[in-house]
Amino acid sequence: MSEKKRLFIGVKVDFNNRTEKFFSSIPGILGEAEIKLTKPENMHVTLKFLGDVRPDKITQISSKLKLISDKFSEFEPLLKGVGVFKDFYHPKILWFGLRNCPSFEKLKNEIENSLSDLGFEIDFRNFAPHLTVGRFKEPGPVEQLRKFVNMNREVYLQTVPVRELALFESILKPEGPEYTILQKFQLGIDSGFRELTL
Repeated sequence: MSEKKRLFIGVKVDFNNRTEKFFSSIPGILGEAEIKLTKPENMHVTLKFLGDVRPDKITQISSKLKLISDKFSEFEPLLKGVGVFKDFYHPKILWFGLRNCPSFEKLKNEIENSLSDLGFEIDFRNFAPHLTVGRFKEPGPVEQLRKFVNMNREVYLQTVPVRELALFESILKPEGPEYTILQKFQLGIDSGFRELTL
């Protein structure tokens, strides 16, 4: 049997210049903290983590995602606000929030319900769309982090054009995970009704 692949479904996010500049300034601002930033090319919103999947199941997953993507139009949430998981005293992750995005929640629910037919367990936790922008190795002074987050809790960074879903493979490496897009599913296009271009 072929080796299983570690998969997740998500949306790739590209930073504009403004966001890139703000993102790159974070280690300097949190000078005494030790934080490992996510590589910009790895930025994404996770909609569902599938875990280790047999290659022969990928075709079934892709068929479901194609049907789902046809149902949804493109949308543009706002990348806005900074926060931490778990808390200021025990921070694990620094994130940028996504706002004005009811379509994200509907998309997430559709994926959960549809893939349950293939044996994937439904995740009933509240969905908070976000980008994981860094992981703390050492948090540094609590007040330093608290001041940074509170000052930027409502900072507006950019709009995020959501045009497609992606099926990602996550390859774990000593220097950090590497994400490869296996397939893309463009939103709002039903190939059966696409106009011919002559």
